[in-house]
Amino acid sequence: MEKQTILVVDDEKLVIELLTDLLETEFEVIAADNGEQAIQQLKKYPVSMVISDVAMPGMDGFELCGFIKRTGSLSHIPVILLTAKAELENKIQGLHWGADVYVEKPFSPDFLKAQVVSTLQNRTRVQDYLILEKQNSDAGETGEKSFISQLHLIIDEYINDPLLDLEFLAKHLHMSRASLYRKIKTLTPLTPYEIVEQRRLRRATDLIQKSQYKMNEIAIMSGYNSASQFTKSFKRKFGQSPLHYARNRK
Repeated sequence: MEKQTILVVDDEKLVIELLTDLLETEFEVIAADNGEQAIQQLKKYPVSMVISDVAMPGMDGFELCGFIKRTGSLSHIPVILLTAKAELENKIQGLHWGADVYVEKPFSPDFLKAQVVSTLQNRTRVQDYLILEKQNSDAGETGEKSFISQLHLIIDEYINDPLLDLEFLAKHLHMSRASLYRKIKTLTPLTPYEIVEQRRLRRATDLIQKSQYKMNEIAIMSGYNSASQFTKSFKRKFGQSPLHYARNRK
């Protein structure tokens, strides 16, 4: 299984070395000396979490956290802030900037690692929630759910267009292809192609159940170039042809 990537940001090399030693057995660890360098790393790698010191020259940890949480393609990334200041005001400031966890220096390595694992597990639960599209009337709509909902709306609106692909989606979401791909892969276990394919086949099964259309019509309405392409995708997903699926539904 591919390791998740954690970006460690600190202007003290000893701290970076400590965190790398602590996490590298379970995670892929990359590092940056300051906020500006961290942003460049975020553009290059699909980062699952950022652990950042607060007090750094130039862009500090608060500003880096704020940048991450304000940037659509990065806002899903959890941020742990490290600081030597224990005052309540500083903790409140960290939360104001959108930090997910606030850890005081000097910190217990075991405690920090437990926070990392717990935060990522919570993120996985959010991902599962989004993928399964469970409805919870007691919970407000999260930024992640809003993003996935918007993505699904665009796919469903243009589902019958065979040209619906990553570039098409990126254009309509006002994101670069690379940023969209990274965000989707971080929020879900699927690629953009797999999400589109999933929605196409969902549309196809809905149409089959209505028993109003021929298979070639369903293929076109679901965005497939041909009935053979539709049948191949359907078999790969359900282990049977659309015709057999339709007969078994009767």
